[in-house]
Amino acid sequence: MNDSRPGNPPAITSEGGHNAEPPSVHVPAHPSGRQTDAGADRIRVQVLGTPTILGVPDGQHIRPQAMEFLVYLIVRGGSAYQHDILGDLIPEPPHRLATQRLHTYTYNLRQIFRSISGDNVYLRLRRHHYTLNIDAFDVDLWTMRDAITAAQHASSPAASTAALRRAFSVYRGPLAANTGYLWLVRHRQAASREFLTAAVNLAEALADSPTEANAVLDIAAHHHPDDELLAAAAATIRLRLG
Repeated sequence: MNDSRPGNPPAITSEGGHNAEPPSVHVPAHPSGRQTDAGADRIRVQVLGTPTILGVPDGQHIRPQAMEFLVYLIVRGGSAYQHDILGDLIPEPPHRLATQRLHTYTYNLRQIFRSISGDNVYLRLRRHHYTLNIDAFDVDLWTMRDAITAAQHASSPAASTAALRRAFSVYRGPLAANTGYLWLVRHRQAASREFLTAAVNLAEALADSPTEANAVLDIAAHHHPDDELLAAAAATIRLRLG
């Protein structure tokens, strides 16, 4: 979270723009999961690709370090203890100064959240434990993971395929792309592997529609062009498709 840390700061926009990508695959209604009723009053956050909070009013400014703190909480499932946050995000300053900085970032996030959706409890601090109110957020990473879980427990192939479509559709690129967060590597690798596994499973499920299956593999390769496991799986699937 230090100002001198390498990497570009994450973009905060009201439009939710992201890097261009190939045409997406058709996606049906949401599968079961946390995000099935994402109303306008939820805070929409994208962390797959460049981190973005959608709907931030003009004139509102979010500190890059506050955005990093939010991403940190999101990848940890919505909560973290203060000593872990300070150790990972603000390790250099004395504890008192680091704590003051964290309070500043927390205040900044709360102001942003209120400017988007009004009064609500978005971020709690209790006994040195920071917790996001999960019901107040619509987060693409959580949507992807919920959909993957839904696919694994689906009662039919059609339901599994619909859930995989949803997981695939929300992916806009590697977790927190273009940020340079030093603590992120293992979380990014995990999210990428989850996406790529879902993409391969979806392509296999779409064997009766070779055009769509190939589109899935093309988009996955666009996001991860150097992934050897994806390349091998894609070659096998395409050989089977003919």
